[in-house]
Amino acid sequence: MSADARSTERARLRRALGLQGAVAVGVGGTIGGGIFVLVGQASALAGPAALLSFALAFVAAVVIALPYAELACRYPQAGGGYAFVREVLGSRWGFMMGWIFCGSYVFVSGYVTLGFGGYLNVLTGLPQVWCAVALVFACVLVNARGVEAAGKAQVIVIGLAIAGLLGFAAAGAPAIQLTRLTPWAPGGFTGILTGALVAFLAFGGFDMVAAAGEEIDRPEKNLPRAILLTLAIVLGIYLVVAFTALGTVGWRTLGASPAPLSAAARQFMGDSGGRLVAAIAVVTTAATANAVLVVTSRIIFAMARDGLLPSPLARVDPKTGTPDVATIVSGGMLITMALFGSSSSATAVGGFLYVLHFVPPLLVLVTLRRDKSVSPAFRMPLPHILLPLAFVMTALLLVASGTKGISGGAIWIVIGLLACLNRRKSRRDGH
Repeated sequence: MSADARSTERARLRRALGLQGAVAVGVGGTIGGGIFVLVGQASALAGPAALLSFALAFVAAVVIALPYAELACRYPQAGGGYAFVREVLGSRWGFMMGWIFCGSYVFVSGYVTLGFGGYLNVLTGLPQVWCAVALVFACVLVNARGVEAAGKAQVIVIGLAIAGLLGFAAAGAPAIQLTRLTPWAPGGFTGILTGALVAFLAFGGFDMVAAAGEEIDRPEKNLPRAILLTLAIVLGIYLVVAFTALGTVGWRTLGASPAPLSAAARQFMGDSGGRLVAAIAVVTTAATANAVLVVTSRIIFAMARDGLLPSPLARVDPKTGTPDVATIVSGGMLITMALFGSSSSATAVGGFLYVLHFVPPLLVLVTLRRDKSVSPAFRMPLPHILLPLAFVMTALLLVASGTKGISGGAIWIVIGLLACLNRRKSRRDGH
């Protein structure tokens, strides 16, 4: 029996997640602290046309998520993009996939932790940067004790975030002034496209639905529906929040504020409302930062376990079952970003690397589709249209990251290549 056949057989024993459950996983994984920060950055770039930026990011997320879902059904046991890229294209591609993915989270952490600092500054007056550094230290300590409690709390935090965002939109609706939506696109098409890259980060997490593909009942029907419903629900929430914020304080105020939704809430809810939104944002961005630390440390741990990074990074604490060395190293990188990476720079480089990490899986799917003998539980519809469109959308978003994002991403990739070559040389020499 082939590996694909065995995977499919095992998957049938686990398909207990219906459409509603899959959508719940997707929405919970997608909505996080990012929207509390990124709506301001997108507005600064695109003006009121940031609404179009979010819509464009939605399209990109859909056409990238569908091929990712097919890969998840082909390799349900692989543990994500890094592992199945390594399995199909080899260890070199696997290393670069893991390195790029890790880098995307490291740089993205900058806007998350500094966003936390900006909102906490509204509440306490404490310096933004040092609040961000303190958050990372706290996350490292939490993970050193195990992630079970944090995982349970994450569900509550996401519910709080959704309730807070919808409450913000409902309270602000009567105060919206359409005159604040002019000029519509002060940054032109370039601003809209660059804003779409920022908005795309706010959709980060949609691949959780795809990764759960082999646990979804009737994946050939429910998987694409779950992806589309997840992204549509998230888009709806983001659009009403962005429209409310833009219509109440305008794009200039949003773009200039380190705590954009708090600034908007003060306009129609007073200081107490602004502080309430800031409090929700503090809790939500803290949970998002913790999730970023968990993902980053697990990528580093997996690569070290596979022999692609130094072996001490694969150490697991026998008491807590967590990769303690990888967690500490990840925390150090996140602190560096909080200290030296401005929020806009972090977003540009993190956005470039995050989009780039989807390219190898797309190449893998192109390779696998040549084998007609394998029939996964889910095949993406209209592959001759959607696969090329996925490459086009990733190319547009990569270009949108600009000189800052491309150059920063290139430096990170070069460091990874040098590390890979040095690691291979050390292993050949028997070190």
